[in-house]
Amino acid sequence: MNNQFIEWAKEQLNSSDYVITKERHGDQSDVFRIGTPNGNYFLKIGTKLSKEKERLEWLNGKLPVPKVIGFKKIEDKETLLLSAIEGNNLAVLKKEWPEEKVINKLVEALKNFHAIKTTDCTFGNYEIGRVLVHGDACLPNFIFNGDKFSGYIDLGDMTIGDREIDFAVAIWSLDYNLGNGHGLEFLKKYGVENATEEMAEKLKLKYEDMQKEWGL
Repeated sequence: MNNQFIEWAKEQLNSSDYVITKERHGDQSDVFRIGTPNGNYFLKIGTKLSKEKERLEWLNGKLPVPKVIGFKKIEDKETLLLSAIEGNNLAVLKKEWPEEKVINKLVEALKNFHAIKTTDCTFGNYEIGRVLVHGDACLPNFIFNGDKFSGYIDLGDMTIGDREIDFAVAIWSLDYNLGNGHGLEFLKKYGVENATEEMAEKLKLKYEDMQKEWGL
């Protein structure tokens, strides 16, 4: 079925020249990079991608996110054709940047995300103290072109919620990518008052429990 979606994507892009490569990692979807003379695109194939489509369309113009080029469903599978956010993700840049810089850039990107007004957002219920959360705030989902932030990806779980949702994922991802012991530094740089090692560890364990519930 992937071939059907790839052929559909080619029709949408209307180009005579393509370079198609399968990405090694995807957010529980098959992901293909499609290079054309007019630019690069990503084709995601999976289930429940309509959730991400709706969220990306709402975020368009508010934050740097992929643009939805097209969406199609065949039987029980969906596909989402997106413009590419150019650059490298933080999980790749950890090889070039010092650990402190990776944490600083992650904090900065998350703060900007959490600052978006949610009064007209239909993804979750507005309450005082709640913010717009990414939902999967791991290092691979933050893209930088050099030192400049390029954009956010994999936004199917975006919702209005507690910052701790993103904190839990971010701390787990920092420890996974950089080694244990970065949670407290992350919380302090974000500005969490009275942050402790115990708090950071509880958040990390919270995400690990969530992964077990998902069967990951």
